[in-house]
Amino acid sequence: MRSAGWVPVALLSVGIVSACQSTGLAPTGDRVVGAVGCTVVFPGPEHIDTTGVVRWEYKQNENDPELTVVLYYVASPNPEILPEYKDRVVFNMSDWSLGLKMQLADQGLYRLRREEEEKSGKWIKLEVIESQEPSSGSLMVVGGRNFLTEPLSKPELFRNSSLAGSTIEMVCNVTVGRVDSYQWKKDHKPLPRSDHYQLSWNNSVLLILNAIQADSGCYSCKVTNEVSENETSLELTISDSSAVVSNGVAVITAVVILVIADGNLYSE
Repeated sequence: MRSAGWVPVALLSVGIVSACQSTGLAPTGDRVVGAVGCTVVFPGPEHIDTTGVVRWEYKQNENDPELTVVLYYVASPNPEILPEYKDRVVFNMSDWSLGLKMQLADQGLYRLRREEEEKSGKWIKLEVIESQEPSSGSLMVVGGRNFLTEPLSKPELFRNSSLAGSTIEMVCNVTVGRVDSYQWKKDHKPLPRSDHYQLSWNNSVLLILNAIQADSGCYSCKVTNEVSENETSLELTISDSSAVVSNGVAVITAVVILVIADGNLYSE
C-alpha cells in the first residue's frame, strides 16, 4: 500500500494484546475466545464475603450437569481443585477470580456460584481455538469452522501529507494476521461522525479532507481478530501551507540576489 510520497512516521505503541501474550485475557460480556495453551481469567464478583462456600463450575453444554472445578471454603487456607485442572488453574483467594491455561476440552460454560445461590450465577461461554501451523499461517477451528488466522503483528501507520488544506491519507498496515476490524481514534476518543473524516479500504485508510490546524493531534488505529488485538498511535501536526510557500519564495529570492551579486554587481 506504500507509494512515493508516503512518509513513515515515528510510532508509539500503546498496547499489544494477543491470546498468549496477555495474562489477563478476560470475557467481553458473556463470551471469551482463546487459543490452546493460552490463559484466560474469569473475574470474581464485585462483593467478597468473609464466610461461606464458593465454587467455580463448568459444563460443556447448556443442558449438561455442572462439574465443580474449584471448591473454596472462605475460612480455609487453600481451595480444593479438581485433579484434571490441578496444574492449569490458579484461584485467587483475594478476589475469587479463576485463571485457566486452556486445553481444547475446556470449551464450554463457566460460572462462579456461592453455596446459598443454588441456581443463580452468570454463565460465561469459553470458545477454545485449536492451532496447527501450516506453512502459510495457523489453521484455527472455531465452532467447527476452519479458517486461516493468527495473532496480528504491530500495525504500521503511514501518512502522505501534513499540510493544511490538503487531503491527508493515513494507512493502517498489518503485515501478519488477518484483520477482522479496524477502529480509529483521535486523542483517545472515537472519530466524530462527519464528512471531514472518511474511511475506505475496509476502514484501513483514514482520509482527512481539507485538513485544518484543529486536525492536529494523536491518531490511533486498533486492529482486532478472533485471537488478538493491537493498537498503534502517531502524532500529527498540521503545517500552514501558506508559510511553506512564503518561505520557499524567500529562499528563491535570496538565491537570485546572490547570483546577480556574484555575476554582475561586483564585476563592475
